[in-house]
Amino acid sequence: MTDHTFSEKSLEKLSTVHKDLQMVFKEAITTSPHDFSITEGVRSHARQKELVAAGKSKTMNSRHLTGHAVDIAVFVDGKLTWDFDKYKEVAEHVKAVSVLWDVPLVWGGDWETFKDGPHFELDRKHYA
Repeated sequence: MTDHTFSEKSLEKLSTVHKDLQMVFKEAITTSPHDFSITEGVRSHARQKELVAAGKSKTMNSRHLTGHAVDIAVFVDGKLTWDFDKYKEVAEHVKAVSVLWDVPLVWGGDWETFKDGPHFELDRKHYA
C-alpha cells in the first residue's frame, strides 16, 4: 500500500466536520488501498437544496448540514474514478480504521435503496 496524504484543499474541507471524522480519515488516507480526496464536508442549506433538486441527494436532513459527514473522490493511477468497486475497497479500509478508533461510521454504499459510494457519516445512533 502506498503512503497517501491529503491535499490542503481536502484538509480544509475535512476541518469543517466533527473531530472524530477528521481523526478516522486522517488515519485512513495513510494506508488506503487507493488515493482519495475529501470533496465535501459541511454543506450549506442552499447547497443541500441544490443537490436534492438535482437528484444527487434524497434528503434535507443530511448529515453534511451538521458536520457529521464527508464525501470522497477515489483516484486510481492518478485519475478520478467512479468505479463502485474502488469505493467499496476504500470504504472497507475506512470502516476498519473506524472500528480501531471506536468511531461508528455508516457508509452510503451500504444503504439499501440509494447507494452513495462517496458518502460516509457518523452513525446517528451514537452522534446526534
